[in-house]
Amino acid sequence: MQPPAPSGAGERPPAAWRRLGIRHLWFLLPWVGVVRGARLPISDNSLLWHIRAGTLQAGQGEVLRADPFSYTFHGSGWRTQSWLADLLYGWLEGLAGLAWVQWELIGAGMAMFTLLGIAVYRRTGSAFRTGLALGVTMVLGLGFLVPRPVIFSYVLLSLLILALDDDRLRWAIPLVVWLWASVHGSFVIGLGLIALDGLRRARPARLVDLAASAVTASLTAHGLAVWWVLLQFFGSRGALDLIQEWAPPNLTEVSGIPYLIIVGALLYGAVRGRLTARDLSVVVPFVTFGLTAERALFPAVLVLVPFAASAFPPARPAASRSTGLPVDWVLAVVMLVLPFFLGDEGAQLDREVFPVAAAQTLETDRVFHDDAAGGYLIYAQWPDRPVFVDDRAELYGEAFFRRYAAVRFGQVEPGELFEEFGVEEALLRQSDPARLLLADRGWSITYEDDEFLVMRPG
Repeated sequence: MQPPAPSGAGERPPAAWRRLGIRHLWFLLPWVGVVRGARLPISDNSLLWHIRAGTLQAGQGEVLRADPFSYTFHGSGWRTQSWLADLLYGWLEGLAGLAWVQWELIGAGMAMFTLLGIAVYRRTGSAFRTGLALGVTMVLGLGFLVPRPVIFSYVLLSLLILALDDDRLRWAIPLVVWLWASVHGSFVIGLGLIALDGLRRARPARLVDLAASAVTASLTAHGLAVWWVLLQFFGSRGALDLIQEWAPPNLTEVSGIPYLIIVGALLYGAVRGRLTARDLSVVVPFVTFGLTAERALFPAVLVLVPFAASAFPPARPAASRSTGLPVDWVLAVVMLVLPFFLGDEGAQLDREVFPVAAAQTLETDRVFHDDAAGGYLIYAQWPDRPVFVDDRAELYGEAFFRRYAAVRFGQVEPGELFEEFGVEEALLRQSDPARLLLADRGWSITYEDDEFLVMRPG
């Protein structure tokens, strides 16, 4: 009989800890990407008008039902889809200015990747495959993790995927949809996923989940008007087509490679029989959905990644290897800490996107500008200066967006549009062809920097 091993230096760590190795560093890739992205300058103009919508709703004690921000469509019927997120944004801005934005990105981003990682691991049982799937998702997701309310929809979609896979969480499905409908109009993606999951599992009970979720979505602050908001949004498809993020995705760019990898894995799984015909009842619609618009790529990927990760046969357990040095732990600490030393501009506005200095020189309340500048002006100068346009395509509609774009890009003379809305000043980007047309009409530059210029007549 062998004597018991002495405690202390000679004690071996538990088996679960001994299995940790360099291959598990894949799990930290989302952390690196999310933290680094969160510490970049703020460049999302939607965030800015959402903040102001939040402070306005808090002051009025009710959700918005008409446009308060523009002088072109002031008073027209419009409801913010993200009333609950807006209230949160307005409250946080009152507490800490914009300093909270990077922490919102880090918190929401890591919550999403954690939930998605659990869903993938439950289907594959492979730590390596889960980490690899998260790494591929992170590469694509860097361009989509923005501080506007849509980031909460990614978290809730990941939570819904997890709830659909676990009958113990079935009760949470209608609650997830209620919260989703309160923060973003993309909750219809969740309703579609519930219906398709019912087909995949041949579970009529999913119809009950779907009906309950449709009811809870109708119990937000907008009530049944939540469906009117969606109809108004989908009815503005022509205007959305003029916004880059709603254009069909270009999969030939580097950012499209992760999507192609995922689709390739799905094809492999279908050919090898790892994905069933019932699986394809979810996979095919979401692959198609991802191709409809650039904005649709990432939510489609969140649904598809668990299927893609399970499309390969189980791998053999990797042999435990010891280097004699804690290389894996050193690298893990470096990956956790390094992103915090790669710049810290997360609480600052990107001055290449927003006219921070140029806007201070404006003198009138009838300014022509682009949609990104509109978001900034709502945040920084409303109500003293209402805006000409911003990115609320469902409010302005296709006809107005086309007229605005034609003037901005120098395709038509600005006279008719300017006279209709009483435009007295123009805040333009240096690259806008409209500056040449205004110069021909006798407008002169009153302010100019590397990115922006202000022009007035005479």
